[in-house]
Amino acid sequence: MSSIAPALWSLLPTSTTLSPQGVVAIAGHAVPALAQQYGTPLYVFDRATIEAACRDYQRAFRAAYHASPVRILYAGKAYLAPPLVALMAAQGFGLDVVSAGELLVAQLGQMPMERIAFHGNNKSAEELRLALQLGVGRIVLDNEHELTLLTRLARELAVRPRVLLRVAPEVETKTHRYLQTGHASAKFGFALRTGEARAALLRILDEQVVELVGLHAHSGTMLRAVEPYQLTLQRLLELAAGLYQERAWWPQEVSPGGGWGVQTLDEPQMPPVELLAQALEQCMNHTLTSLGLALPAPTLVLEPGRSLIARAGVAIYRVGARKVTPGGTRYLFVDGGMADNIRPALYGAHYTAIPAERAFAEPEEHVCVAGRYCESGDILIERVTLPRMQADELLLLPTAGAYCLPMASNYNLVPRPAVVLVAEHACLLMERRETHADLLQRYAQEPIIE
Repeated sequence: MSSIAPALWSLLPTSTTLSPQGVVAIAGHAVPALAQQYGTPLYVFDRATIEAACRDYQRAFRAAYHASPVRILYAGKAYLAPPLVALMAAQGFGLDVVSAGELLVAQLGQMPMERIAFHGNNKSAEELRLALQLGVGRIVLDNEHELTLLTRLARELAVRPRVLLRVAPEVETKTHRYLQTGHASAKFGFALRTGEARAALLRILDEQVVELVGLHAHSGTMLRAVEPYQLTLQRLLELAAGLYQERAWWPQEVSPGGGWGVQTLDEPQMPPVELLAQALEQCMNHTLTSLGLALPAPTLVLEPGRSLIARAGVAIYRVGARKVTPGGTRYLFVDGGMADNIRPALYGAHYTAIPAERAFAEPEEHVCVAGRYCESGDILIERVTLPRMQADELLLLPTAGAYCLPMASNYNLVPRPAVVLVAEHACLLMERRETHADLLQRYAQEPIIE
């Protein structure tokens, strides 16, 4: 279909096409035209790719997992905007949120509150009160302080929220240390080994203020192996079995979290979701059998984020200056960088790039794609082979749909980029480009102190 290598082509949104001149289009929208209309940097999400990823999850678990009902919540921390919320709701998915801001965006996108789980390791009283007032479906308790706080608020408001207890399962994963969330030293969840999780469960059952409906854990993200999920699920079920023998309590639902990875240029072999579904089916059945309890398998709750939207999003940058250092590094500067995508600097994420207006051009040079920000670590791509790029040409970075924009900042007081959602014959502005006026509005209009 093109001269682009298959490994690279598979990173692009599924609706990507190339004109005979090598101009990239997504869902029929030429990238140069989008850049002209919305400016750069620009993030473009393809609706068809998101919908296909959602169908893949639903199809995989319908085909390979039969132990219990399955509920899928989109992990909004990967990227959230009201149209994306509405899209996920239309697919039948729920939503995992971690702040009042995400909860309010969920409300704006008309996600049914019953389908929302509220996570976070340090929720404030104001955030918990808002969740209770809106009727959020599940609150995932992360620590003793939060349990005490929620119990007080529930009594004040005369409500009985449904909660899951987040457990630190002490599961090691092969991923960047910042992406590991289930090991013994992780900041999330009640410790399993010390008995902290068991004590919290007993407290909830004794107090009868909140309704304990299940157990939750998360072992990491960008995972490519099923073993962490299986071990996490096994440990949650074993914890529940102890509670059943002691208090006759059994979870209605259990969640081994999310974190399933995506294909990247440096890690092209990504197992299909079906493998995860099969592994969880085997683990659920085997663990329940080994426990010897004639109890129903709890509803399985999954929280994918990156694997639903990473491929759908691309970042578009405009090339500016070039520089060749005495040491031989050939820099290609673009008009974005670490303020809209901190992932390379934060945990060594690898990206590649395509000339958006002449994708067929022969590669001529090795360059380092660097951003505009005043940090030596503002590097988007350490080394990539490209045609000789000129000022004002457009560069496209694939798989930019997850965890770029949510961690965006106004470093150097640079406005954040626009975000559009494209479909055939339609283009929706999800986030308008910030302006300098937006930035200045944050400052109090008080007289300067003399």
